[in-house]
Amino acid sequence: MFNGEASTGGQTVSGAIYVITLDPDASRVRALLGQLREQGLTGEIFRGVDGRAGMPALRPEERFCRWKALARHKRWLTSSEVGCYLSHLRAIRRAWEAGHDQVCILEDDVVLEPGFARVLAELGDDSELELVRFMALRLRPRTVVRPLANGHQLVRPKRGTVGTQGYRLNRAGMAKLLAHGSCLYEPIDKVMDHFWLYGLKTFLVEPHLIWERPSPSFVQRPATPSRDPSWLQRVIHPLFKLYHSLRRHLYLLVHRREFAAASLPDSSVGKTPRLH
Repeated sequence: MFNGEASTGGQTVSGAIYVITLDPDASRVRALLGQLREQGLTGEIFRGVDGRAGMPALRPEERFCRWKALARHKRWLTSSEVGCYLSHLRAIRRAWEAGHDQVCILEDDVVLEPGFARVLAELGDDSELELVRFMALRLRPRTVVRPLANGHQLVRPKRGTVGTQGYRLNRAGMAKLLAHGSCLYEPIDKVMDHFWLYGLKTFLVEPHLIWERPSPSFVQRPATPSRDPSWLQRVIHPLFKLYHSLRRHLYLLVHRREFAAASLPDSSVGKTPRLH
C-alpha cells in the first residue's frame, strides 16, 4: 500500500513514502532509496525547506504564533527549526492533498532495519494507529499493545519520545497534525510529543525499525540567536507550563486503561547513539 494503492478488506488504500532532504543527489539519499527498493518499497524524494540561510517564507495556511512560543519556551523558533518544521508539515500536507490514506516520512540520515517493510505492511489500515514512530531519542514508560513481525512490538508511550527521523501517519493523524501544527510555536517533534493537547493517538515500534546515522543530516538545525521574552511572558511562562502539565495528566487519567502497566524499556530497543 506504500507503492501507490492496495486492496485491503475490499477497500482501496493508498499511501506514499517521502524522504525529506535538502540534497537529493547525496549518497545517503541514494542509499536510503536503495534500501527501500530492496524491501519492495518505492520512496519519493521530498525537497525540504532550507532555513540555514534565513527565515523561510510561510504559505497562507501557515502562521507564526510568536507570543505563544515566548510564553511556552521563552524563545522564538530559529530559522533552521522553522525549515525542519515546514519540511515535515508540507510533506504531510502533500500526502493529505493527494488523498493518501497513509504516509510514511523518513529523514535522509536514517538506515532501515531488515524487517521495515514487513512491519509496515502489518500495521495495515488500523484506524487507531494515527501516528506510529519508527524510532525514538528518549526512553519513556510505555504499554505494550501487540507483537509485530520479526520480533518487533507495537507500544504506546505515555510521553513524547522525541525526534522526527521516521514515522507513519494515517489520514486521521494527518488531519490532526495539520490542524494543530499549522500554528508554529515549537519544534515539530515537540508538536508530536505533545499529542495529548490535540488527541493524537501515538505509538512506537520496538525494537526500532530505523536508526540514525551518527553524522549531521541535510535537514540541519544549527542554533541561531533567539529573542528575549518580555517581563509579561516571563510571568506567564510557568503558568503555561502548569497548564500543559494539567492537560497531560488529565489526558492520561481519561485514557488510563490505554496506558495501564506502562514500563520503561532499556536502551537495547534502538541503535541510535543519541538514545537515552
